[in-house]
Amino acid sequence: MSDPSGRETDWRAVIAAHPLESHEAEAWLRYGVALCQLIEPSAQERQQQQQAGLAFAHAEALGASKEAVALSQRQATLLNLVKALELAEAGAAAAALGRLADWP
Repeated sequence: MSDPSGRETDWRAVIAAHPLESHEAEAWLRYGVALCQLIEPSAQERQQQQQAGLAFAHAEALGASKEAVALSQRQATLLNLVKALELAEAGAAAAALGRLADWP
């Protein structure tokens, strides 16, 4: 399931789509960011946070630098802020923050 922008909206779909056999640190960083974007306050929140944390840890174990992991976590935070600003109808601020969150 996707939203109009094409991003996955169901965390189970993101997990199912991620190649667990991947040996690319960047893939695990993207996976962690994608999971962070789908975390919603619910009984499943802790499981989702754990999965995202494991993705970041696995990326680092595969050779991602601490800086790359930190940047990915920062990106996830910025994207959450963009979403919150959009919900608050603060379009200009959301757009500016969205540009900062773009993946390098």
